[in-house]
Amino acid sequence: MIIHVFTEEQSAKNVFEVILPKVLPQNVQFRVYPHQGKQDLERALRKVVPSISKVPGSKILITRDQDSSDCTVVKNELNAIIKDNCHCPYFIRIICRELESWFLGDMDAIKHAFSRFNPDQYRSKAPFRNVDKISNPGTYLLRLIPEFSNRITLPKLETSETISPFLDIDNNRSASFQQTISAIKRLIEYEENRQVNN
Repeated sequence: MIIHVFTEEQSAKNVFEVILPKVLPQNVQFRVYPHQGKQDLERALRKVVPSISKVPGSKILITRDQDSSDCTVVKNELNAIIKDNCHCPYFIRIICRELESWFLGDMDAIKHAFSRFNPDQYRSKAPFRNVDKISNPGTYLLRLIPEFSNRITLPKLETSETISPFLDIDNNRSASFQQTISAIKRLIEYEENRQVNN
């Protein structure tokens, strides 16, 4: 069995390459395909998924940031692209609202990655009780992490590379993160040769 993960950007690939070995059994392989934005991802779904999905043992996970869009609309659009062209089980997971929400959902991971960060200052504050509703989580990270105090924009690749190794699979305030982990586990358990897209 092999899990094929399609991501919108390289920073998401950094995350999946760390968390997948923590979730998958040793006999399950994986490959992550990063893309250069939403349009590039959609092109790959049209061109790559049909052939990959015919390989025996393949299962597919597609992820994309919600950004300012409606989650259901985005998911339906992606499903419309592949539903008739994917020949193996698959899940679509929309990251609410952006990948950086997953990092805000695990402040201990941020602390391990950036020693000057003090999570106790933020845990109980209202915005961090539901990190998936934060409209621009990257801006929050830029402000919260002292090591980035001289940066104008968040270095996304550096942030994902540094925080990802410390993410706790079972304890993350992001419901989007937990739903994605659940989808991975369900793909592992899914044995019948039919699509799953809910």
